[in-house]
Amino acid sequence: MALKRARGLLIFAMTALPWSVCAQPRGASTIEAAPSGWPYDYIIHVQNTYDYRYNPEVRNDRVLLAKQIVRPFCSKNRIVGEARFETEIFGLITGRPNYVVYVKCLSWRGQPHAPNKRDLIRPSR
Repeated sequence: MALKRARGLLIFAMTALPWSVCAQPRGASTIEAAPSGWPYDYIIHVQNTYDYRYNPEVRNDRVLLAKQIVRPFCSKNRIVGEARFETEIFGLITGRPNYVVYVKCLSWRGQPHAPNKRDLIRPSR
């Protein structure tokens, strides 16, 4: 009896809880609107995995990818900053760093807006 109840609770929890972790592939590029009042309009998390003609450690490659990602939201833009976040855990687990590019829009296509939910996840190239 207890096993059936535990199984029922587990099935309920699996269907009721959001699976946001599964929604974004690891190393994918994403875009999000910056909070108001910041000197940039969008925060682009560029992919940190190597691809054909893309090296995440090369600044020009990161900037080009960020401009391609933000182009549907603002046609003219300017890179105002970058950040690199280490994912290493005290020397125990080494991981690739996460790269973030901050973009300021110079002209808007329509009204300034936050990206749609479907636009937040950009697949790897």
